[in-house]
Amino acid sequence: MPALRLLLSLSLLLVLTGCPKKEDYPLIVPIGFLPPVIITPSRSTMHRGDTLWLEASFSDSLLDKNSGRRYRVRPQDLDLRSFIYYTELVGIGQQPIGIARTFRLVEEIGHATIDGSSTGSFQPEYDGHTYRARIGLIPTRACITSIVLLPSPENPVTKTKALDDFLSFIQLPLTAEGRQQKAVLDDSFYVINDGQANNFDLFRQYYSARSFDPGVPDETIIYEQKSTFTIEVK
Repeated sequence: MPALRLLLSLSLLLVLTGCPKKEDYPLIVPIGFLPPVIITPSRSTMHRGDTLWLEASFSDSLLDKNSGRRYRVRPQDLDLRSFIYYTELVGIGQQPIGIARTFRLVEEIGHATIDGSSTGSFQPEYDGHTYRARIGLIPTRACITSIVLLPSPENPVTKTKALDDFLSFIQLPLTAEGRQQKAVLDDSFYVINDGQANNFDLFRQYYSARSFDPGVPDETIIYEQKSTFTIEVK
């Protein structure tokens, strides 16, 4: 029996000393970027065949929505490939209809494609310091049109979506307790027209917006009010 108790004590000691403590693991810090773009004209109505201009001219020092800090993001660090969602809003409580294929595109600066019934791609050009784009979006369908612009960054090495990837190009300091911190990619959003001239009132008339629900997460507010542009095409 003493030998068995000694063996159990040694096993417990190995378990206690062999398992890493919580402090040995890095602290995960989510970082979500908020690059700005402009869509003009910003009025609430337009006619079929007229052009909406999607323009970008922003520094590679991108704002993090969680900390308010800025981090330099280059294409070799993170490819800012993005999605554009084109939908018709048909009424509160009803599912929007994909209308991407009813749009014509004009590429002046940067690249854009129509990839499916409701989605397209968008990629600004990079000159070493600044991201730029000027893309014409020409609607051919008369309806209440919603355009949502969301970054879907790719890992430039693996060419896979980088959400939840460690961001090795961002070096964070140790915590006050000496714990290592690692940045990971969080949900990111394009901010259209500084989040001010996106016709959100029109959006609310035709979609079940949740921005004013109690306890709604910040991501929902950013998505509906800052990353979505709504216009009536006549």
